[in-house]
Amino acid sequence: MNKKKGIVFRKKALEQINRPTLNEDVIQVITPKYWLLFFVFFLIIGVFCIWLFKGTLFIRVEGKGVLMAVSSDVVTVQAPTVEGKVKDVYIKPGDQISKGSALVSYTNEVALELNTSQQFLTKLQNEQKNLNARSKQIVSTLEQNQNEQIIKINDSLNAARQKLKQLQIMLVLKEKALKKGIIDLPNVTETRVEYYRLLQEINSHEADLISQKANLIELKDKWLERERELALNVLKAEEQVALLKRKLQESQVITSPVNGIVAEVRVRPGDYTKAGEALLSIIPKVQDLYALVFVPARKGKLLKPGMSAQITPTIINKLEYGTIKGHVQSISLLPVTQESMMAILKNQQLVSSFLSQEPLMSVKVLMNRDLHTPSGFQWTSRLGPNIQLTQGTLVEVMINIETKHPIALLFNFYN
Repeated sequence: MNKKKGIVFRKKALEQINRPTLNEDVIQVITPKYWLLFFVFFLIIGVFCIWLFKGTLFIRVEGKGVLMAVSSDVVTVQAPTVEGKVKDVYIKPGDQISKGSALVSYTNEVALELNTSQQFLTKLQNEQKNLNARSKQIVSTLEQNQNEQIIKINDSLNAARQKLKQLQIMLVLKEKALKKGIIDLPNVTETRVEYYRLLQEINSHEADLISQKANLIELKDKWLERERELALNVLKAEEQVALLKRKLQESQVITSPVNGIVAEVRVRPGDYTKAGEALLSIIPKVQDLYALVFVPARKGKLLKPGMSAQITPTIINKLEYGTIKGHVQSISLLPVTQESMMAILKNQQLVSSFLSQEPLMSVKVLMNRDLHTPSGFQWTSRLGPNIQLTQGTLVEVMINIETKHPIALLFNFYN
């Protein structure tokens, strides 16, 4: 019996001695891998708790809109001032163009008009050249003939004046002799008659001299008048040719009046257009852009000027480039109507895309500028995409109306 009890005691003692080894075997079940999982779990719990108290949640209002220009409307390019047929169209919607770029070419009758006008101008210029040469020749001949006549008249006039002086002396002597009775009266009368005849002859020569000079001036004036009249006709013809050249240049090739992007093309090669008909429209390349956003009216009253906003053009990847930073400038007082939207956007399809079952309010959102980015606007990413935003680009906008800590939302939800 005693031996058996001793053996039992020894087995228990041995088990007690071996128990620490068994404990170590149990502890070895929790490997470093599980310790790492425990650490990560508690780290997540800790970060979550910090986020609950320190994190920020944005209460936002979302809307859709379009980029608009502050001071520039869509430019409509019109057909020439003459009817014609479209020869070629060099652009398509979406093309970026520069001022002066060729848009549409034409075939019309201006070239024929220009050819006719140029022939008429050449004819007038030849007539003018011949008239000037003939005028110089005729006036020169007239001057020569009249100079000869004037010389003859002056010779006769000088001779008459010389003879008149002699008669005047003789008449004085004869009158003295008549008083003394040396000669009779008929002799004196004859001298007097000759004297007055010479006076009349001198007056006639002087009148002829004046008449000759006046006739020469009149003839010169007549030829000058013909030259001026023909020169005026030549000038009018030159102006007509210059006008037709400009018209031909404008009507043969229509060029862009501004830098921008082609929004719409309404003609194709072969189309016949009337004078002044709209051909295409261009969105000017402007820098003063803003986002015109439409939000539900039930949320629009929550908005206030100055609230921050994020603008996302639909043509870029938001996950890759982020959003444009901006702020609310103004909110419409009343919901907008379809007519008022049409007056601003001038595009029925665009208006229809914004319309919904509930009333909408319009919000003007300004975009922050940054000259160091390719687009010229401030992005949540460092540089944003390498694009040029233009009027008419569709955007999605989120407006931050309030910021809260997550713990506050949990308390509100609990309450």
